[in-house]
Amino acid sequence: MDERLQEILDTVQKTAEEVGTAAGDLFTAAGQKASSLLSVSKLNVRAADLKARRSALLQEVGSMVYGTHTGKIADSDKLLAKLREIDEVNAELDRANAEIARLRQSEPRVCPLCGFGPKQGDVFCRHCGTRL
Repeated sequence: MDERLQEILDTVQKTAEEVGTAAGDLFTAAGQKASSLLSVSKLNVRAADLKARRSALLQEVGSMVYGTHTGKIADSDKLLAKLREIDEVNAELDRANAEIARLRQSEPRVCPLCGFGPKQGDVFCRHCGTRL
């Protein structure tokens, strides 16, 4: 009876250690995911701000060009400065979008329930069966 009880206690201990390790892995993955999501969210806000700035600049340039059509000659230096500013905004927007894409590709895919890493194309976790 003592041997059987010891086997049960050993099994319980081993299971508890495995659950603890899995929980630790899950919390680590959740922390990494949260950090990545925060970074992507900040970049998305920055990209939206850049798009709004670009839209305003394009509107200003459009007004200047239309003014030329109606006889109000636009200051060519001012127009050129606006066009260069649009180029700078576009370049910064491209960098933000590239960083968003990089962060999304480098995110480790893990099961939200057990933390197991699924393979490409998996719809369900191979470890616990949770829908991914």
